[in-house]
Amino acid sequence: MDIIKKYEDKLSLVISEPDNGIYDAFNKGIRMASGDVIGILNADDFYAPWALETINRAYLENPYCDAFFGKVAAIDEEKKCWKVYPLSAEDDLTDRMSIPHPAVFLPKRTYDKRGLFDSGYTISGDWDYLLGMFLDGAAFKSVDTVLAAFRLSGASSFLSRRHLNENRMVYKRHLDERAARRKIIKMYAKYCARRVTKATGTYGVYARFRDSRIFTLELSGAYTDDVSLMWNEIRNRHVITPFD
Repeated sequence: MDIIKKYEDKLSLVISEPDNGIYDAFNKGIRMASGDVIGILNADDFYAPWALETINRAYLENPYCDAFFGKVAAIDEEKKCWKVYPLSAEDDLTDRMSIPHPAVFLPKRTYDKRGLFDSGYTISGDWDYLLGMFLDGAAFKSVDTVLAAFRLSGASSFLSRRHLNENRMVYKRHLDERAARRKIIKMYAKYCARRVTKATGTYGVYARFRDSRIFTLELSGAYTDDVSLMWNEIRNRHVITPFD
């Protein structure tokens, strides 16, 4: 609350009260939002200085799109580094949560039309929502810009048993039985492989292979507690349209 008090002159509404989980809190905010486009941040997420201007322009240029999304910087405070991966296409949502939620913005009319998040989830509700949108033919617009950052410490940063169970629920809800079974087997195979590499001390080797061959790491740099230095480096090394 100290941070909120520091910026309260810039906030139109603050509510601090018990809720029924992350997605119940999301839904409260969406119900009270009055703007045309809604973005959602968790405690360890924050926007790039140019994020809102970038999304505003994308929305004005594509007013009939149902969702906008960009890239994120993943911050590893333990290893003192940050990484940015290329954009994934929305059709990858049938395989995994391929669109980073801190960099997702939905028009208010999308929520008015589709409803709110399923508060029965504790981790995978954002994937459930976006996958349902994609399968229903919603129009997604990608923005090839880093819009947000998150620290590798949040509820969805690492696979847990609860995360696996909720992902399985998503597959079963949205895919046919055969496709869901294949996806679930693949998910558990990846989970087991990750546990083995960590147990044998070879996870670092796998991570370097993943970044260079699978996800083709786009940008990376050293991280200090000064977030502005990270944003300046990203701005200087990436194609960011200034709004000065």
